[in-house]
Amino acid sequence: MHDSHVHIAMSPLKENIQSDIEEFAQLGGKKILAQTTDISDYQETIDMVDKLEKEFPDILDLGLGLHPSRFEDAMAKNNLQDLDIFKYAQKQIDIYEEYFNSNIKKIDAIGECGLDYYGMYEYFQFDKDEIEQLKEVQRRTFRKLCKLSVEHNLPMSIHSRSLIDDDSCTKDALSILAKEGKGIIRGSFHSYTGSLKMLEKVLDLGMYVGFNAIITYPSGDNVREILQNTPIDRILFETDGPFLPTQSVRKNKKSTKRYGRPALIKEVIQTTAEIKGTSYERIEKLSDESYLTLFSK
Repeated sequence: MHDSHVHIAMSPLKENIQSDIEEFAQLGGKKILAQTTDISDYQETIDMVDKLEKEFPDILDLGLGLHPSRFEDAMAKNNLQDLDIFKYAQKQIDIYEEYFNSNIKKIDAIGECGLDYYGMYEYFQFDKDEIEQLKEVQRRTFRKLCKLSVEHNLPMSIHSRSLIDDDSCTKDALSILAKEGKGIIRGSFHSYTGSLKMLEKVLDLGMYVGFNAIITYPSGDNVREILQNTPIDRILFETDGPFLPTQSVRKNKKSTKRYGRPALIKEVIQTTAEIKGTSYERIEKLSDESYLTLFSK
């Protein structure tokens, strides 16, 4: 059992991380990939992994990334006239590279990173020009991280999200991966919710697909369909904790831990086994092998 995508430096996970990893380990948990998003959590996540590794050796891996939505947040907080989004993005890339180069021996993956064409429409009131600038900034940043992936032979944890019935984000992500990846980039599309048509192209590029508690939700039919069409040997599991608690946790009003955490992977695997019509043990074994194939140095 593994959790290939979790944000351990976000509340309430960070306040409970010790007991949460203990629970995960007691259930047979083997690997956790701690993801980062930007300067706000780089150092804290690195320090937490260093500290936790002493008590839980060989369980935690570290991903260092630059989340695409951070540029949307920056633009929303600043009047566009007062913020050159391209200069801002370059500064964030420079900061990222400083952390990357100084911690390279500790880094197991580049992530969370990628493209997000969802939030700029759903959460903000950007005009057409602002949206085009944001998309271009995201693409430039993702290209840079892909180049680092190739240079240092590190796998990627990829965020790709568009509006419903819009494949443009995944198309752009795959185009960048193909061009910059030179056929050697390895990675996982984290919490993929796109079309089946683009899923086929994701798999054709040799990528894995990360599934989480969405498959346990009544509203998760589209992701369950994606799961049905994903080969078992390309499946990874994740919580995206502290987000996305499983359905059993959401329904249990008495639960004291109502957030995504590594131990909840057990319910995600069980649901996957039911959808795939196979055993829990087979799903767990194959997905753990996939995690090690992708993320182990």
